[in-house]
Amino acid sequence: MTINIKDVAIKAGVSIASVSRVLSGKPGVGTETAERIRKVIEELDYRPNLGARGLAKRTTGNIAVVIPRGSFILNNPFFSTILEGIAKGFDQTNYNMMMSFTSLQQKRLLETQAVDGVILFSPRNEELSLEWLKGIGLPIVVVGSYLEDSPFPCVRPDDEDGIRQAVTALYQLGHRNIGIINGPMSSMHSVRCLNGYKSTLLELGLDYSSENVFEIDEFDAFKATKTMAAFLKDHRKITGVVCSSDYLAIGVIKAAAMIGLSVPEDLSVVGADDVPISDFITPSLSSVHVDLLGIGKRATSILMDMIQGKQIRKRDVVFKMEYINRATTDVPKNS
Repeated sequence: MTINIKDVAIKAGVSIASVSRVLSGKPGVGTETAERIRKVIEELDYRPNLGARGLAKRTTGNIAVVIPRGSFILNNPFFSTILEGIAKGFDQTNYNMMMSFTSLQQKRLLETQAVDGVILFSPRNEELSLEWLKGIGLPIVVVGSYLEDSPFPCVRPDDEDGIRQAVTALYQLGHRNIGIINGPMSSMHSVRCLNGYKSTLLELGLDYSSENVFEIDEFDAFKATKTMAAFLKDHRKITGVVCSSDYLAIGVIKAAAMIGLSVPEDLSVVGADDVPISDFITPSLSSVHVDLLGIGKRATSILMDMIQGKQIRKRDVVFKMEYINRATTDVPKNS
């Protein structure tokens, strides 16, 4: 027997309109009632006919999650944790997620209007041009740092303040020669992190030196461990480093071991974003925490509002960061 929306409404003791609102992620249904409807949907294994609904409403029932540099991003726990938050957000709606990893896939998916909206992971100008993105005419939300004057709503961590907290924590431990391990300047995230590093050194009365800045081509710590080890070997006066991601910080710990430096005895290391693995590695990683799952859920919520035609007043949604002290930081030697 085929289950339809009327069957769900009868068993849940609600109207068909209430079931429809829950399925489409629209407001107007109380929390307890919505939860009851979802349980009934699960119990009855109800699956709405998205094709018929799409024909009637000229919608597809699909959302694109566009991931430039796909394999790298999926291996990075910062992005994969946010992706989990996005998926949890869509669990509360009736939309399907469609993921794309290459430029060709992305253009096909968006140009053919096969989706109703897009969540775009921190693109760079050389990957997807701004003019092209605006030209496709779909609701778009960007996750991660993007252009200062982004034409799309953006949900991101407070990168500058996160690095400020990391540098300040090292300073309070007694470190006066602090370096930064950063990603490429084509990434707005890297730009914000460097700005936070520079401004905090100046606020603390420390000298800024470009020699203490290590920039790698990509946020791939494992490919960069040899060059990071060479950098640390040539900059022995550095007693602490802040990193623009936990991924890089883990690479720094490996690089330090390669040249005989002990963390934190010889070198204190602070990551950024506090991905779930940070507390489980040895030594556990000091980091700057941000609600990564919350970022994913918020991006989903904003996109749903856009699809429903709501006005988005706050276009730059910035999540606060908080320093977490663990085992990779200590007072410097001979302090």
